[in-house]
Amino acid sequence: MKLVKTIKTYESSPFMLVMVGVSIAGVIFGLNKVSHWFAPLLFAASMAGLGWLLWAQIQEGRVEDGKKRAVDYEKLGAIDLMRMIPWLKENVRGQDATIDQIVSDLQRNLTLARPGQLLGAFFLVGPTGTGKTFLAQLIADALYPDSEVVILRMNQYKHSEDVFTLIGPPPGMPGYEVGGALTRPVLEKPLRVIVFDELEKAHRDLQHCLYDILDTATCREKSSGKMVDFSGCVLFATCNAAVEELRKVESEHRDQASALGRRRDALVEAANFDRAFLARWNGIHLMDELSPLHVAEVTCLQLARYWRDFGIEVRHAAPELILEAVERNEEFKQYGVRQLAAYLRERTSDAVAQARRAGGKAVELAVGSDGKIEVRPCA
Repeated sequence: MKLVKTIKTYESSPFMLVMVGVSIAGVIFGLNKVSHWFAPLLFAASMAGLGWLLWAQIQEGRVEDGKKRAVDYEKLGAIDLMRMIPWLKENVRGQDATIDQIVSDLQRNLTLARPGQLLGAFFLVGPTGTGKTFLAQLIADALYPDSEVVILRMNQYKHSEDVFTLIGPPPGMPGYEVGGALTRPVLEKPLRVIVFDELEKAHRDLQHCLYDILDTATCREKSSGKMVDFSGCVLFATCNAAVEELRKVESEHRDQASALGRRRDALVEAANFDRAFLARWNGIHLMDELSPLHVAEVTCLQLARYWRDFGIEVRHAAPELILEAVERNEEFKQYGVRQLAAYLRERTSDAVAQARRAGGKAVELAVGSDGKIEVRPCA
């Protein structure tokens, strides 16, 4: 390794490198006059030395790369996730109990982090538009701000052969050089939050594929043959099935232990999950329908976030006033965050775009005297 460092020192000084090259050439020329065997022998020795140097550099790079990718459990234990609870509740409305439980479990697991176990595996069940995927994304931002969350849409894994795209096709099969959609991001950066979105839509073979990860926090990527370490990962699964059954369980069982068993039974019957598979998740949480007021609050937050990406700050009136205006002027049988957000974006796009063209940086979303939603430029 000292020789490698010496060569690197010479590489940093072009003049020294030229002088060394000239000196070696002179020695070769002089020795070649004594015997014509000296030049080939010296050339062979030089090639061998160069080969050894390259091998040493590759090994050193692998060691350094391995150190960079290794999970630092002491650093994980120092993370204070509890302080992020108010921020999470501010952005995900109406799910306070679920947020408290998940963050509490995660904080405990961070403190006790070690090889061979996940930081957490949480199963989120509820109707669409209740913030299941969004909550996982926010926890990813809070826990690992430098790592992008991995969201796997399970409607793309409906066939048994699709499972190979998660852990990488075997060598020789199309796409093997890319690696697995699940394994490769963790190989590249081991601190990840992974979301299996709408897991009930995936083929049952995918459940078997996840057993090793849930049990030992490891999985071998088929493409590269490398063992992937998931001990710095948090898994989330979202599911839209068995909502009515879980509501009934919540109303009938106050004891958490018996309620968890009944939740598993409901998912087995309604979504055809394996009971053994569900038993490997830390918890099954019901994220139920939001109240109309919470829907309005979340919609206003999403609308502000959407227009902020275009450089426009959207200030809004009280969410209950906006919801009342929508109810009065539009026919909504069931309110959902996606539906209401899409409606408000459609109704405000022209006015906000006009404000942007005029150089405005902020607009106000308000309710006019006629009860309709208006967009007003802010000074």
